[in-house]
Amino acid sequence: MRAGGLPILTYHAFDATGGVTATDPAWFAETLSTLTSAGFQAVDLASWIAQGRPPVERGFALTIDDGLRSIVEVADVVARYRATATVFLVTDRVGSDNGWPGQPAHVPRGPLLSWSELESLGSLGFRFAAHGRTHLPLDRCDDGQLDEELRGSRDAIEQRLGRPCPLFAYPYGRSNPRIRQAARRHFAAAFGTRLDTANSEQDLHQISRIDAFYLRSRRVLDRLATGRLQGWLRLRRTLREGRGAMTHPFSWRFELSA
Repeated sequence: MRAGGLPILTYHAFDATGGVTATDPAWFAETLSTLTSAGFQAVDLASWIAQGRPPVERGFALTIDDGLRSIVEVADVVARYRATATVFLVTDRVGSDNGWPGQPAHVPRGPLLSWSELESLGSLGFRFAAHGRTHLPLDRCDDGQLDEELRGSRDAIEQRLGRPCPLFAYPYGRSNPRIRQAARRHFAAAFGTRLDTANSEQDLHQISRIDAFYLRSRRVLDRLATGRLQGWLRLRRTLREGRGAMTHPFSWRFELSA
């Protein structure tokens, strides 16, 4: 792994269905066990950003997109390992479900956590950040809609949960210079889906993450735990970009062959 690169792991749902956006809770626990046994520590993402993204030799960060209720299946695991997980919320859908317009048909529908449930999770190592008001692809928004998706989601979290919201994750990972410029007005940092570890050389509003889909095999997890993941990521990234994954946000989830 490149020196100083922070693996920011991205999760969505937690269940044993084997769905493309799902992680088995038992495998999530095994992931944290493997990493902590190898001397890794979970990093608080907002603190890492505020400190200027310093090099982290044996650290990782947990992010969970959308705020599905299945998060409760791993809440005790996060607490057990004294980890911090940042949950990116779709604020207009809190307490509803993930059936927003444009949701790919192959993504199972599921309930989202309520505001009261989110408050309870806050004492177990969970932090909350913005993922838009409605999960609209931001490249389809005019300037007014874009500002409302960004500012509105930030304000809702700060008002309902009573804590700052400096971080944003782009719905479907989709951004462009106009979107990133708007994100800079409202957030200290923003995250995409480019498959890589994160470091201080990256655009602060286009920080890379590693989707948990790629960590489903013991071989890949062991690469991460022993600092040998970077070459594998480079290969997967080349395949993913070559297949046009950026214009078909979920197609890359079917690539895993490790």
